[in-house]
Amino acid sequence: MMPTVDQATFNIISHGLHGIAQEMGEKLVRSAYSTIIREARDCSTSLLDRQGRIIAQAQFCPIHMNSFGKVFEAFAKRYDLSTIRPNEALITNDPYSGAQHLNDIILFTPVFYRGRLVAFAAALGHHIDIGGGAAGPNAGASDVYSEGLRIPLCRFDVERDLGGGLLEQFIRINVRTPDQVMGDIHAQFASARTGEVRLIEMLDRFGEETVLGAAAELQDYSERRAREAIKAIPDGVYEGEDFVDDNGFTQEPLRVAVKVTVSGDMMEIDLSGSSPQTKGIINSPLASTISAAYGALALLLGGGHIPVNDGLYRPIRNIEVPYGSFLNPSQPVAVRARNSACHRVYNAIMLAMSQVVPGQVLASGHDTTNAIGMGHMGPDGYRVYMEVVGGGWGASADADGADVVDGYVGNCSNVPVESLEADYPFMRVEEYALRRGSAGSGTKRGGLGARRTYRILEDGVSFNCYSDRFRIAPWGLLGGEPGAMSRFSVERDGKVVALASKGNTPLRRGDLLIIETAGGGGYGPPQDRARETVARDLHEGLITAEQAARAYQLEAGSQRASELTQAES
Repeated sequence: MMPTVDQATFNIISHGLHGIAQEMGEKLVRSAYSTIIREARDCSTSLLDRQGRIIAQAQFCPIHMNSFGKVFEAFAKRYDLSTIRPNEALITNDPYSGAQHLNDIILFTPVFYRGRLVAFAAALGHHIDIGGGAAGPNAGASDVYSEGLRIPLCRFDVERDLGGGLLEQFIRINVRTPDQVMGDIHAQFASARTGEVRLIEMLDRFGEETVLGAAAELQDYSERRAREAIKAIPDGVYEGEDFVDDNGFTQEPLRVAVKVTVSGDMMEIDLSGSSPQTKGIINSPLASTISAAYGALALLLGGGHIPVNDGLYRPIRNIEVPYGSFLNPSQPVAVRARNSACHRVYNAIMLAMSQVVPGQVLASGHDTTNAIGMGHMGPDGYRVYMEVVGGGWGASADADGADVVDGYVGNCSNVPVESLEADYPFMRVEEYALRRGSAGSGTKRGGLGARRTYRILEDGVSFNCYSDRFRIAPWGLLGGEPGAMSRFSVERDGKVVALASKGNTPLRRGDLLIIETAGGGGYGPPQDRARETVARDLHEGLITAEQAARAYQLEAGSQRASELTQAES
């Protein structure tokens, strides 16, 4: 039985545990080789107790929430982890063993204190290349094998198997950018080592029983906070649905249907009405689907303020995801673009809960992973570019949507143009701007999408992407209008060729690749937006004159518009 920890000590230790997880993440970012981690921060770090239950997780990618717990369960079934030794580690990227998609490699290292296993440090990184049929997303993949290297649930000896050992050799020979991939794996080890050192420092300072007791109490605290938030929601069954545009092969949309059941201080999520698994890369493995649901509920229940750990999930009695649906597919279907489905899980839950707690819900944003990849084989070998381009978030009751940020499920950062051009000399960014007029109108307007153009400087460049919101616009709430849809295109020899949202396209020198991402939906009737705010948006070029006149009944050249614009100036 763990000792009772006084409030002051609990506060110090609980904040310290979160600080350790966050420092692990910063170490990973600063040690990484690839732009997708060191700039976009597509990674996550966590501390787990000896049973593999999350104690603290860094605030990086919400889609990785509970990934560590799910994949740890798979390792615990495969191995007797009570026998793990200090120089051993666990690694996998298998989406059918609790991981997400192949680019996300998950690493666990044990933490020993005075010869006894006390915890695990975990680091997840999205790797720039994992082999497969394209330098970046292989949109034509029909199964997981054509998506890249699949690492099984592997328990290994670090000194023997890395540093030129069998595991490192096996990874290096299967990827296009071995130095970057292995550099990022070593950055994950550095991150985990940081967690180990900092936790041992805390154990030395406060004692093992006190620290582990506080960690258990932190989980219980999150559980209590979550239950209190659920109890504030009226009991009932709330339903919502949203759609992924297509699977990349046909134009048929894929449905995500959710039932949220609230009963006292417990919730259940049922996704049984969702579409069956499908051809292409749009399927979502179970761990990703559950992580997306947890991410939505964490935002709804605590506004992002309840500590993310095992306790947060305990009041969720069940998440029903039928096997064979595109949210829980059977092996070996492809899953690379699972984030589009995961965003719709988030959207459907938000739409369901808007019926009862509208003030806590956002309208739909671009809400997808606008995954942009390019590959080029030069004299110095392969260079693989990968980035997530942001779009507009949906508006809320209290605020306009954020402009040009990644979707909530992904939460990746912007990659500076200077960094891109230094690492990838086969292309040049010629424009990076807000996409004027893309925001959905409303009392609170949606966020603006992005417009980004790339000049291709070499022949033999491949463009590989997956995205969404090309056919089904981001929806508004309570009278708010939808945001503009995304579109990708190539300008070549004076002609503009539209591109699919999921595809692999050869590019040649001189091409201009144009990426335009969706805007967010509006919240509330547009006619209730303050006239002064509309005039300011028009004056700053955020909305078009047509949008001001149609949605807000403000003519750009009218005397009233001029007066308001002058007042704003």
